[in-house]
Amino acid sequence: MKWSPDAPASAADILIALRFADRAARKAIGDELAGTGVHTGQEIVLAKLLHLGSLPVAQLAKVLDVEVPTATRTTQRMEAAGLVRRVKNDKDARQVSIELTDHGTELAHTVQQLHAQAGNRALAGVTPEDRRLLRNLLWTITANVDDLPG
Repeated sequence: MKWSPDAPASAADILIALRFADRAARKAIGDELAGTGVHTGQEIVLAKLLHLGSLPVAQLAKVLDVEVPTATRTTQRMEAAGLVRRVKNDKDARQVSIELTDHGTELAHTVQQLHAQAGNRALAGVTPEDRRLLRNLLWTITANVDDLPG
């Protein structure tokens, strides 16, 4: 895909480029995940649980920005694969949290390395200064969208 770097960039142009960049990033990560037993989408669950620890499914869904049924199905598949386990709350047996198994923790660390490899491939030729600028701009866009009503 060719574009002129000097051409004006409308807001629509930028959002379209973000969508294509998201697709490219998902493909790069999917390529890296091949053969690990971790499916695209599950790597984010592994990363969040590694970072945040045990979470109730509803809270995990919120962190992942998905609906609770989606988080439930994903964690059920991951539980069947031995990546996570359900843990009942000592104070309220009705409340169940999801946590990584030892195998899930190992794979979460592997996924961190795979993200780094995919990122390095995707950002080849981008200077450290431009990487920092890009990261900050993307987080600003995310915050702006998250602050929109509805």
